[in-house]
Amino acid sequence: LIGLCAVLTGCGYHLVGSTSFLPDDLTDLHLATFENRTRWADADQRLSESLAREIVRRRRFEITDRPADAQMRLEGEIVSVTVSPVRLDDRGRATEYQMTLTVSTRLVDIRGDKPETLWQDPSFSRRTSYDVDVSAVDYFDRQVEALDELTRELAQALVTAMLEGF
Repeated sequence: LIGLCAVLTGCGYHLVGSTSFLPDDLTDLHLATFENRTRWADADQRLSESLAREIVRRRRFEITDRPADAQMRLEGEIVSVTVSPVRLDDRGRATEYQMTLTVSTRLVDIRGDKPETLWQDPSFSRRTSYDVDVSAVDYFDRQVEALDELTRELAQALVTAMLEGF
C-alpha cells in the first residue's frame, strides 16, 4: 500500500480540483466583468455570478471589488452563444436544441509594473442540450434555464482549468 501511494504521488496523480499550479502567495483576485460580444443581453451578468460563486466555493482566492487591492485579474469576453436544433419531430419542428457558450479568458498577475499572463484560453467552451415542447409557451424560459445551467457548468470547468493550468 505504501509503495502504491509513493508511485501515485511520484507520478503527479491527484484528484481533480485538489491542486493548483499557481503560487500559494497569490490569494486576492479581481473578477472583471467579461465583455459581452453576443446578442444575449445579460450573458455577462449570468457568467460573472456563476464565476464568483464557483471561486468562493473553491476557497482558493478572495474576490476583491477593487482592482488596486488584487494580485490577479480574471478577464475575458463572451465570444458567442449559439443555439442549434438537434432533434426534430415528424413535422420538422425542433424539439431539442443545443446551446454552446464560448469565452476567451485569461488570468493575469497584476502585481508588477507589467501584467503577466498566468493562464489563458482563447476559446473555452461548454455546451448543453435542452428539450422544448413546440406547442408550449415556455420556449424562451427554457433558453434562459439552459443559459443559466451552461454558465454554471462553464464556470466550474473554467475555475478548474485555471487552477490546474489546463
